[in-house]
Amino acid sequence: MRETITIIDVLIVPLYLLIFWLIASSVKRKRIGDEPFYRYFTIGLMLKIFAGIAFALIYTYHYGETDTHYYFWGTQSLERLAHKNFGAFAKIMAGVRTPEVHSAFDRTTGWPTYWRDPNSFAVCRFNVPLYLLGFKTFLGNIIVLNAFLFIGFWKFYKLMLKLFPNNDRNFAIALLFVPSVVFWGSSLLKDSWCLVMSMFVFCAVHSIFIARRRIVGNAILLIVCSYVCMSIRPYSFFTTMGACLVWMGFTYVYRMRSRMFRVLIFPIIVAVLWLVGVGLFSRLGSLANERYQSLDAIIETAVIIQDDLKKEYYGGNSFDIGEIDPSLGGLVAKAPAAIVAGVFRPFLWESRNVLMLISGLETFAIMLLIIYLLVKFGLRRIINVVMRNPFLIAVSVFVVTYAFFVGLTTANFGALVRYRMPVIVFLSLVLAVVWRYKQLAQMLSQSDSVR
Repeated sequence: MRETITIIDVLIVPLYLLIFWLIASSVKRKRIGDEPFYRYFTIGLMLKIFAGIAFALIYTYHYGETDTHYYFWGTQSLERLAHKNFGAFAKIMAGVRTPEVHSAFDRTTGWPTYWRDPNSFAVCRFNVPLYLLGFKTFLGNIIVLNAFLFIGFWKFYKLMLKLFPNNDRNFAIALLFVPSVVFWGSSLLKDSWCLVMSMFVFCAVHSIFIARRRIVGNAILLIVCSYVCMSIRPYSFFTTMGACLVWMGFTYVYRMRSRMFRVLIFPIIVAVLWLVGVGLFSRLGSLANERYQSLDAIIETAVIIQDDLKKEYYGGNSFDIGEIDPSLGGLVAKAPAAIVAGVFRPFLWESRNVLMLISGLETFAIMLLIIYLLVKFGLRRIINVVMRNPFLIAVSVFVVTYAFFVGLTTANFGALVRYRMPVIVFLSLVLAVVWRYKQLAQMLSQSDSVR
C-alpha cells in the first residue's frame, strides 16, 4: 500500500484542530447571544472533524487501500499535473476526459484513479482545492473537507429553524449527532459530497423561489451545487430537484387564499411540475452516468445488480429484494421492498460487523419511534402535520424516492448504509417536526385540563 499518512499529517492535525476550534469558538461567542442554537456550533464542527479523522485512520490501518484513498491519490495526480501541464489540468477540471488529456499523465504525476468512471473521478476533481488547503496531506485534506461540509450542514440547520422555530435540539440531533451520518458523512467519499450538495440546493431554492432574497448569489450556489451533485451521483440530483419542485409547487398553491382556486389550480401545478421534471431528466440525462440516463437504463441496472448480489464473493453481506421483472410494472411491484430496504435494512439480525450493527440499531430506533408516534399521535394526525407544510411534503417525497433508488440499485449492506444517509437525515427531520407537534398537543391538552 502507498504511504498515505506521513509525519507531516501528524504535525498538521493538532495545528488545524486548534485553528478550527478557535474559529468555531469565536463564531459561537459572537452569535449565541442573538441565536442560542449556536451552542451546538463548536461541538458540531469538532465532532465532524474528529469523525473524519477516525474514518481515515480506521480505513487506512484496518481495511488498507479503499475508495477514500483512491480519491485522495486521484486528487494528488491532478494537482501534480497542474505543475507539469496546466492546460491539460484545466481541461480535466472542466470535465474533459479524452485520451489526449489523459496522455498528459506520466510517472511524475501518477495515473489518476477512477479515470474510467466519470462520477467517481468527479470527486477527485472537486477535491483539489480542499487538498491544497490541507497542505497536500491526507489528514489535512480530511479536516478541511469536513470544515467545508459542516458549512452545508449548518446552513441547512438554520434553514430548518426558520421553517420550524423552537426545535433546535431535535434538529441538532437529526443533523449533527446521528452516529452513521456523523461517521460516513465525514469521509472523503461520494456520499458526503452528495448529502451536503443536496442541503445547499434546498437552501438555495428556498432563498430564490420562496424567500426571494439574495437571488443572484443563491442562483450561482444552486447551479454549482447542482452540477457537483449531478457529476457525482445523478439520481441524488434528480431526487433532490424533484423534491424542490414539489416544495415550490405546494408553496405557491398554499399561498392562495381561495380554497376553490387552490382546488382548480392544483392539477395545473402538478402538470407543470411533471413537465419540468421530465424536461430536467431528459435534458440533463446526458450528463449522468449511462446507468441513470433513462428509465430503461435504471431498470437494467437494477436487474444486473440484483443478479450480481447473488454471487459468492459478497460473503453474505448482500441483500435480495427478489427477482425483478425488467419493466415499469416490475419496478413498481418491487417499490415496497426497495423502500423498506432503503430505510430500515440491515435489520439487527443481518449485521455482520460493528459498523453494520450500529446502523442496524439506528434504523431499529427509527422504526420504534415511528411506531410510537403512530400509536400516540395516530396516522391521520401525522399525515395532517405533513400535509400542512409544503417542505414536509417535499421531504417525504424525497425520502420515499431516494430510498427506492438506493434499495433498488444497491448490492450490499456496506454500500447501503452509506448511500442512504440522506434518507436517514431527512426522515429524522420529519420525525423531529412530528414529535414537536406531539409535544405541543400534549401541552395544550394539559393547559385545557388545568382550566
